[in-house]
Amino acid sequence: MRARPEIGAIVHTHATYCTALAMCRMEIPAAHYMIAASGGPTIRCGGYATYGTKELSEEALRALEGRTCCLLANHGMIATCPTLDKAKWLAVELETLARQYAIALSVGRPVILDDAEIEHVKERFKSYGPRPKGEPEAREAVLE
Repeated sequence: MRARPEIGAIVHTHATYCTALAMCRMEIPAAHYMIAASGGPTIRCGGYATYGTKELSEEALRALEGRTCCLLANHGMIATCPTLDKAKWLAVELETLARQYAIALSVGRPVILDDAEIEHVKERFKSYGPRPKGEPEAREAVLE
């Protein structure tokens, strides 16, 4: 959190599908547009380091560069956001994407969306979501 002041909360889990992909050291590509919630066209898998070490923190920071979440090799996942509620939402979304990707791999070859489409979705996310009470014209950004 010291390296990324915009982060107010971090959720770390050993969720089944995220961990399975991390054990294979696989990143998640843009097989679904919701990957844009991660901040880019992939969810990276950081390199392996023993839990609780400075090396693991450094691996996580590299994998999180320009992203809000990542997988940790042979370990699990982390999701970051300004608030705990949004970090929890992102952690669930990340596990959903990992599950969908794993299932898609088991039945065929997922079609990957191009980087331009993911950038377009990121822009649309800026005005996506429920309207705050008392502000009928305002929209809450997905991850702000």
